[in-house]
This record gives sequence, C-alpha cells and structure tokens, in this order.
Amino acid sequence: MTLVEGELPISGLLVVTSMCIPLRKALTCKSNEHIALLQSLGQAALISTGSSYMALCIPPFIVGVYILQTIYLRTSRQLRFLDLEAKSPLFSNFVETFEGVVTIRAFGWQEKSRAVNWHFLDASQQPYYLLLCVQRWLNLVLDLMIAGMAIVVITLSMQLRSSSSGALLGIALNNVLGFNQSLTMMITEWTKLETSLGAIARLKTFEAETPSESRPGEDTLPPDSWPQFGSIEFRSVSASYG
Repeated sequence: MTLVEGELPISGLLVVTSMCIPLRKALTCKSNEHIALLQSLGQAALISTGSSYMALCIPPFIVGVYILQTIYLRTSRQLRFLDLEAKSPLFSNFVETFEGVVTIRAFGWQEKSRAVNWHFLDASQQPYYLLLCVQRWLNLVLDLMIAGMAIVVITLSMQLRSSSSGALLGIALNNVLGFNQSLTMMITEWTKLETSLGAIARLKTFEAETPSESRPGEDTLPPDSWPQFGSIEFRSVSASYG
C-alpha cells in the first residue's frame, strides 16, 4: 500500500508527463529530474553529431544501458520489497508502544521496549542501506559509460577531423554533461513505476489466496429491513457485590 499510494502516482506522473518536452514546459517544472526517454534519445542524437562515426557507437551503448537497467531493476525491486517488509515490524511495534505506554511505565519496561525498538529500527535500515548502495552503483556505472562516450567523441574528432567541426564537437560535449543525469532519472523512475505495479500484483494475490477469517455462516449479509424489532431479556440472572 505504501508503494501504491506513495510512489506509483508520482512515478507514473513523472514518466508520462516527461515523455514530451513541450508538456514538461507547460507544467513549468523547474527540476531537472523530470527527464525521460525522448529527451535521452535527443541528447544521444546530438552527441552523435560530434563525429559522423560516433553514430556507430550509439547502438552498443543503448544495449549496455538496457542490460544495466535489467540488472538494476531486478535488484532494486527485491530490495524495495525487503525494505517494506522490514519496516512493518517497526511500525507495528511503534503503534503497540504508543497504545501501551501506560502499562510499560507502570511495570518499568522502558529499557526493554527501547531495546526492542532499536532492534527493529536496525533491521529496517539494512535493506534501505543496500538500496542506496545499488543506486550509487548505478550512478558510478553510468558515469563510467558517459566518460567512455566522451573519450570516444574526442578521439574521433581528433583522428577524423574531416568528419567533425568545432561547433558540432561543442554541441556533443555539452550534451554529454547532461546525458548521464537523463539516463539515471529515466532508469530510476521506470524502476519505481514497475516496482509499484508489482505491488498491485502482490495485493491482488493476497486478496485472492489469503483465506477468510470469517467462519461458515458469518459472512452472510442481513437484509436491509433487519432487524424489524429488538429487545433485551434477562433469564436466571443474579449479581452480588461482596
């Protein structure tokens, strides 16, 4: 429910609204995070103008990005599920502590309750820390790939001067600077969107496969006219106070 109500609307909005640059401008988005597939492809096309032979390097680069996205998607999806499952005991413990704080103080269980809370807090941070590590790994690999692309652009422009010019080289290098951020946001937002859609599938499976707690006969809905009348009757009741 955290993914469905929190990340799914935001990720879906970023992916859909940023697919078109004019729409992005119409929404007056001031953040550079709203970047998606079309803008990344446009920057790749401008980078390839640095040298006529640079276009030959774009397809292998796209294949590498696709493989990277596949690996990152699988790992990030599982870590996000583990993060949600690890936070559930922490939230439950917080609610139970809040509701039973009077009893905890009456029996002097403050230290024990604090130790249990710290234990759940440490356990909940482990998947989150690993998720941050995976995100840093993604940024590092993309930085290396973009650096390699910049080296190829410079090399081709120096060795094959007839296929390039100073203006085209400047355009290519200028777009290399923002290409990394475009790819990072595209992969991250797409991963969040697929993870949130996977959460909907988990909810559907839970609803379909989890047995009902109602006993036979307890799931019957009474008619709208029920009850027509009501009364309370006491039989053979005795009470005393000593």
